[in-house]
Amino acid sequence: MQLEGKSLRSDFIRFLTASAASLMVFSLYSMVDGLLVSLGVNEYAMSAVNLAIPYTNALFSLAVMFAVGSSTIIAIHLAQGRKDEADSLFSQNFFLLLGVGIVISAVVLLFRESFAKLLGADEVTMEYVKQYLLGLAPFSACFIISYNLEVLIKTDGFPKLAVITVTTGAVANLILDYIAIFLLDWGVFGAAVATGTSQMLTCVLYLAHFFSSKCTFRLRKFKLDLRILKRLIPIGLSDGVTELCNGLMILIFNRTVQKYLGADGLVTYTVIAYMNTIVINLMMGISQGMQPLVSYRYGKCDGGSCKKLLGYGLKTALLFGGVCLVGLYLFAPQVVSAYLSEASPTLVADSVVAFRQYSFSWLLVGFNVAIGGFLTAVERPMPAIAISTGRGLIVQSVVLVALAAVTRGAGLWFAPVLAEILVLAMAVVFLKRNLKQMHML
Repeated sequence: MQLEGKSLRSDFIRFLTASAASLMVFSLYSMVDGLLVSLGVNEYAMSAVNLAIPYTNALFSLAVMFAVGSSTIIAIHLAQGRKDEADSLFSQNFFLLLGVGIVISAVVLLFRESFAKLLGADEVTMEYVKQYLLGLAPFSACFIISYNLEVLIKTDGFPKLAVITVTTGAVANLILDYIAIFLLDWGVFGAAVATGTSQMLTCVLYLAHFFSSKCTFRLRKFKLDLRILKRLIPIGLSDGVTELCNGLMILIFNRTVQKYLGADGLVTYTVIAYMNTIVINLMMGISQGMQPLVSYRYGKCDGGSCKKLLGYGLKTALLFGGVCLVGLYLFAPQVVSAYLSEASPTLVADSVVAFRQYSFSWLLVGFNVAIGGFLTAVERPMPAIAISTGRGLIVQSVVLVALAAVTRGAGLWFAPVLAEILVLAMAVVFLKRNLKQMHML
C-alpha cells in the first residue's frame, strides 16, 4: 500500500492532485451533457438536464458514503496489518452497492413521471426530464460503483490510475454525447445513455485493477457482516450528506428560482449550478485527497502528521477558492455565453450578474468541506455531519428562502455566501473542540 512516500507534503500533493483531477473530470459529465443539449436541442432542454442532477447526486451520495466509510476503515486495517478484514469489507461493500443500484433502477423506471414531478419538471420540461431519466436510470448501479471504486483505488495507493480512468470515461462521454445528440438525433435521451455508458466503462476499468496482482485488497469470498455498517455509515455519512445536500439544494434552488424568476431564471441557475458543481468537486478533491492519509496516520496514533495534513488542506482551500472566485468572476460573460449562445441578450446579461453575485461563496466553501473531511478521517462523524448539512442544506435553504421572500427574488443569489459564513463559524468551533479532545491542539 503506497500511503507513505518521500515526505508528508509530497504525499498530500500526490493524493490531492489525483483526487481533485478525478472529481474535476467527473464534473464534466453533466456539464458536457448540458452544453451539448443546449446546442443540439435548446436551453430549456438543458434546464431539464439540470433538474435531473439531484437524482445523480443521490446516487453519488450513496457511493461516497460507503466509499469514505469503507476507505477509512480499510486504511486503518491495513495500517494495523489486518489485510483479511480489509478484503472482506471491500467485497461486502461492492456487492451491497450492486444490489442497491439494481433496485434503484427498477423503482425509477416504474415511477418515472412521479420522479420527474418530484425533481421539479413542469409543462415545459416534463417530457425532457422523463426522457433523460429513461436513458439514465438503467445505469444507476454503474454510477454508484464507479464513484465508489474511484475513492477506494486511491486508498489502495494508485491515485494516478483513478485520474486516468475518470479521464477515459469523460472522453468517452463526450464522444458518445456527440454521436447520440447530433448524429443519431436522440436528444436528451441520447445524452443520458451516453453518460450511463461511459460510467459502465469506468466500472470495467476499475474492476480490472482490483482483479490484478497490483491490488492490496481485492474481491474475495466473504461472510456477510452487517454490523460493520454501524461503524462504516457514520464515518462516511458526512461526505455522503455533502453530496446529497448538493442535490437537494439544487432542487430547492430550482423551485425557488421558478417561483420568483420563472423559466428564464431557471436557465440562469442551470449555468451557475454547473460551475458550482466544479467548485464543490474541486474542494471535495482536497478533502478526499487528505482523508486516506489522515486516517492512515490516525491509525498509527501520529497526531502531529494529522495536524500538518489539516494545515495543508486549509491552505490549499484558500488558494483554490481565491482562484475560482477571481477567475470565474472575471470570465463570467464568456462562461454564460458558451451555454446561452442562442438566448436573448437580456437573459445573458441578467445571468452574468447573477453568476457574479453567487461566485463570492466559492471563496469560503473549501474551508467548510476540508474541516468536515478532516473530522471524518479521524472518526468524528457527528460534527462533520453538522458541517455538511449546515453548509449544504439547512442553513443555506433557510437563508435562500428568507432572502428570496424579502427581496422578491432579487437577492437570492447572495444566499450561498451568507450560509458559508455562518457555517464556517460553527466549523471552527467544532474543529478546535475536537483537536483539543484528541490532544492535537
